[in-house]
Amino acid sequence: MSAVEAMAANGRIYFKILIAAVRAKMEYKTSFLFLFFALVIYYAAQIGVVVVVLAKFKNIAGWSLGEMAFLYGIMVFSQGLTTLLFSSLNDFEELMIHGDFDRLLVRPLSPLGQILSSKFEVASIAHFGIGITALWFGSVKAGVDWSVSKALFLPLVILGAVLIQGGIRLAVAAIAFWTVRNRSLVHTVVYSSKEMILYPVSIYRWWMQVFLTIAFPLAFINFYPSYYFLSRDASGLLFHPLIQFLTPAVGVIVFAGAWALWRLGVGKYQSVGN
Repeated sequence: MSAVEAMAANGRIYFKILIAAVRAKMEYKTSFLFLFFALVIYYAAQIGVVVVVLAKFKNIAGWSLGEMAFLYGIMVFSQGLTTLLFSSLNDFEELMIHGDFDRLLVRPLSPLGQILSSKFEVASIAHFGIGITALWFGSVKAGVDWSVSKALFLPLVILGAVLIQGGIRLAVAAIAFWTVRNRSLVHTVVYSSKEMILYPVSIYRWWMQVFLTIAFPLAFINFYPSYYFLSRDASGLLFHPLIQFLTPAVGVIVFAGAWALWRLGVGKYQSVGN
């Protein structure tokens, strides 16, 4: 069997694992629908807070309602893709504690591939719907001129944003190879960190902007690329204006670093003995 045929065969296996996860999730339809609408209400409440603030102050750090909606749309839509692809990593602690990761290692498949295809998260559907709506509303309200270059660059930005968020989840999961438990990191770094980019990063002090650009590059998910799409003047940014085009490159760098950490952790892994 050639390498291409082997990859295709493995891909079919991963797809079957994912389909089984989807069927398991859909088996409890009431729970599925309840969670879906709960997420819609949660994000609607977030949008409501922003609208109330803008109604009182007209703008946030110079960002109008349409621009804020566009900023929010990129964040939520990319988060939906991230949740769809990487949500199973949030529960990696359980695989370590119960010894289930050992079972994945003895199979002739990538352990990471098995983990990523083992869970379907309903939250991704809500993210897609809200994200697309926010992007459309923001584009119309802010008067985005969708040139060919902007239309082609948007998928690259979304991909880069997903790689940044997926890389962060992968790195947090990899830390469990040394600590076993990483639940507190998951809640802090994965779930709570997105609140930092709900508003323009420019509202923070300079040191926080540096942190969200270099140390924990969440600003590349939506803040910097929005300058390009919204045709905002980037000369006032803390960094060079070219930073608005770097989301895809930063995504590759973050994910490559997380992948290297994961590989290091797998190489040093010792069974918990369960």
